[in-house]
Amino acid sequence: MSLQNSVRVRGVEGTLHLMLLRFFNSGRIPEHILTRNFDLKRFDREHSVDTAGLIELDQLDFESPVKAHGTRYGGFPAWRLRDLFAQIPADFSRYSFIDLGSGKGAALFCAAEYPFHRIIGVEFSPELHEATLRNMSTYRSRAQKCRDIVSVCGDAGDYVFPEGPWVLFFNTPFGLPVWERVAANLALARRGQGTSYLIYSNYGWKLETAEFVHKLSFLRMVHEDDTSRIYEFVS
Repeated sequence: MSLQNSVRVRGVEGTLHLMLLRFFNSGRIPEHILTRNFDLKRFDREHSVDTAGLIELDQLDFESPVKAHGTRYGGFPAWRLRDLFAQIPADFSRYSFIDLGSGKGAALFCAAEYPFHRIIGVEFSPELHEATLRNMSTYRSRAQKCRDIVSVCGDAGDYVFPEGPWVLFFNTPFGLPVWERVAANLALARRGQGTSYLIYSNYGWKLETAEFVHKLSFLRMVHEDDTSRIYEFVS
C-alpha cells in the first residue's frame, strides 16, 4: 500500500505508528501479518471487540470431520472489506451478508456499518464461535446500521442458505472438499433469487479452490485485484 493510501485508511497518526512498528520489527514478523494485526487491533480498540491475531486449527480443541480441510484463523481488515463493498453496485438494505468461515466475527462487525437486511456468520470451531458471541455482546459503533447479527456454529458445507439476495464473503476459509459441498448448495439455493454477489479474498492461499470457484458456471467475475475477486451470480 502506498503512503498516500495508508494515510487515507489509517490517518497520519496511525500511519506513523505503523511505520515505527515496521522499523523496530527487524523482520521477525512477516510484514503483511504485522500490518493486518495492526489494523485489526486498532479496529478492536475502537469497537470493544477482540478479532486480532492468528490461530492455527491445531491450537483449537475440537473435533470435526472437515477440520483437516480448514485454514488458520486470521481476521479480515475492515478497511479492505470497505474497499470491496465499494465495488458492488447494490442497495445493501435488500441483502443478507453471510460470512462462511467467520472466525471471531471481524467481517461481521465491519458489515454492521452498512444497512444490510441481516448479517450471518457461519463458523465450525466452537471456540471461535464463542469468541464471536462475546464480541457481539461488547461491540460498539456509532456507525452501526445493521443490528440483526447472528453467528451459527456448524459446517459450512451443511449450511442451508436463507432467502436472498446475498453478499457472500469467503476469506479462503477451507479447501476443495468443503467448497464442493458449498457450491452444490449454492447452485440449488440461488434459483429464483435476485442478483447476488460472492467475495473471495486471499485466493492465493489455496489456488486449487480459487480455480474451482472461478470455474463455477453460475458465477461471473466482475472485479479482481491483487488479493480478492468479486463474482456476480448469473442465470
